[in-house]
Amino acid sequence: MSPVAAPAATWRVIAASVRGTSHARGDLPCQDAHAWRRLPGGALALAVADGAGSALHAEAGARAAAHAAVDSLVSSAPAVDAGDWTAALDHAMGAALVAVNDEAAKRQVEPRDLSTTLIACVVTADSVTVAQVGDGAAIVEGAEGMRALTEPTSGEFANETVFLTSAGAVEAAQRATWRGAARHLALFSDGLQGLALKLPARTPHEPFFVPLFAFAGEAHDPADAEAQLAAFLSGPRVTARSDDDITLVLVARDHA
Repeated sequence: MSPVAAPAATWRVIAASVRGTSHARGDLPCQDAHAWRRLPGGALALAVADGAGSALHAEAGARAAAHAAVDSLVSSAPAVDAGDWTAALDHAMGAALVAVNDEAAKRQVEPRDLSTTLIACVVTADSVTVAQVGDGAAIVEGAEGMRALTEPTSGEFANETVFLTSAGAVEAAQRATWRGAARHLALFSDGLQGLALKLPARTPHEPFFVPLFAFAGEAHDPADAEAQLAAFLSGPRVTARSDDDITLVLVARDHA
């Protein structure tokens, strides 16, 4: 007998990328980016990218990486076999690197001038699959509680991370697959790590996520909800702990 496919799930997605106070003081743009698309069968493709503060065109690198990763997952979706998104995510990370390199060539600069981290993810009715280069993290909440699927990757020195344009970064990317019916998911850039993760264990700080997940699950007007999320991320409760750019993508299973 053929296995019965999990019923399609519907999801609410609330996402925002905001400029940190340090960049506002320096009149610099937000160097974070995010992208997401709905896939056939109710799945979601999501990406978060954080451009390197030292990179001349960091915001362009982050934007190119996030959108290329999601576009690649959309293109790969028809060929995905038995819900195994691992190969598609590997391809998406490679496509993101190509996009960053192409953008650098257009600008006649070195790829390192567009250095960025990248988290790419697919969430389906019964699984979450993620690949990550650099810092930030992916958090899933299922029937047994919250867990981190990925964690920030450090470089050779303290406060240093790995970027998509680093040698061998795509091949060495973190990869994880979680099987289960996710209730909520969060992807975030490193500007939120001090609030979202318990250190040094790098496990989810549940009091931070519980109200945010409830907010995402109850949101009915996406534009209004994203404005509220951006205001929260730019507000004093967050900026008192972080002056960096911040991206947060919240996903809630819609039980309506």
